[in-house]
Amino acid sequence: MKYVVALALVAVAAARPQEVVEKTLADFGILRMASSQSDDGRTFQYAYETADPAAQDVSGELKQIGEEAGTVQRGSYSFTAPDENGNPVDITINWVADERGFQPQGDAIPVAPVDPNAEAQAAAYASAPQQFE
Repeated sequence: MKYVVALALVAVAAARPQEVVEKTLADFGILRMASSQSDDGRTFQYAYETADPAAQDVSGELKQIGEEAGTVQRGSYSFTAPDENGNPVDITINWVADERGFQPQGDAIPVAPVDPNAEAQAAAYASAPQQFE
């Protein structure tokens, strides 16, 4: 009988309503989040921003590329990264992705130095005899 009473008490305790804790996106570090799509499904946009801080904004649309349909997108993303001294630096990259590929632009993207021999190499290549296989 003691076991039946003990089991009944455990069952009652386990069945009591649990406290519901509602969390917001901000509780998870998401400060802004939005998305939309046109009624015909041909264009879209989305964006978010986090507390760490990082952000992304993107828009896109369907586009006929030759005989294929593709999606052309453009947007930007940003984040904070340490410089060579450990100081925080805000980084922003603007980009386009279309039939020419992904094309990022921003001060944080390294640029190759100009080849001082490029002109001479191009001239040598142009004057070389053509070989066909």
